[in-house]
Amino acid sequence: MKECTMKVSRKFKRLVVKIETPITKTGNGPAVGGKINNLLLLGNGSENSKKNRKRYLVKGIRGWINHAMMAIAKREGVEVCHTSDKTETQKGVNLLPERFHANGKCYPEKECIKHRLMGSIKKRSILKFEPVIIVLEANNKGKKESNIQSVHVATERRNALKSETKISIQDFGERYFSGELTIKIELLEELTREELGFLLKAILFAPELGLGASVNNGGGRVQLKQIALQEVVRSRWFDKNGKVVEEEKTRNLWKEMEEGTKAWPKTNA
Repeated sequence: MKECTMKVSRKFKRLVVKIETPITKTGNGPAVGGKINNLLLLGNGSENSKKNRKRYLVKGIRGWINHAMMAIAKREGVEVCHTSDKTETQKGVNLLPERFHANGKCYPEKECIKHRLMGSIKKRSILKFEPVIIVLEANNKGKKESNIQSVHVATERRNALKSETKISIQDFGERYFSGELTIKIELLEELTREELGFLLKAILFAPELGLGASVNNGGGRVQLKQIALQEVVRSRWFDKNGKVVEEEKTRNLWKEMEEGTKAWPKTNA
């Protein structure tokens, strides 16, 4: 078959991480109080539209991995950036735990491994987290879209009344979701084996942190199902009717993953 001369292509690497959560309670607003690893669901679209269906954006995954990086670095005695760029309060109280420096302070003279990957306001991240968009599994009706994932979503209504009256002091709904999610992380630059190993081990450790707004009561359990490093060739072209066709060809890079996990921490090499 003759190769399409209209085709444009790009080659890159990405990590594909499949996780499963039995149940995760989402946050009802912006993450506050240091709960950067909250997962939030933001509604987008019409509830009654059969064509569009109501879509939700799962947020907080980047922060979840970020915190896992901090946790494994501390366990290995490696100093890395904290998530905060502040070192103390207005009253002079230290904000940073031991073995952490303010976010971005290491750049550019002695850039730490976490900053090389995640960046800060001083430098962009070389990890691009693709948006995780989900719809209610019950409303999906067998439709398949490459960028949409189906999970179970439910809302628990909370209504508490004042004693001996019918006046509500609490009246709100808490949303929960469960099911399998696929996280895709594009590598914008070629990672060293050490950087790849650090990232992989952070992902492996991330389930120990839990996620969601109910981590402490067990409402944010996550199980890792699969991690794959892929070489991707993404191509696009259009047919005689002008319809754009997109194609991805992938190749798993298991050897690179194995070498990476041996490269970090260096003491294990």
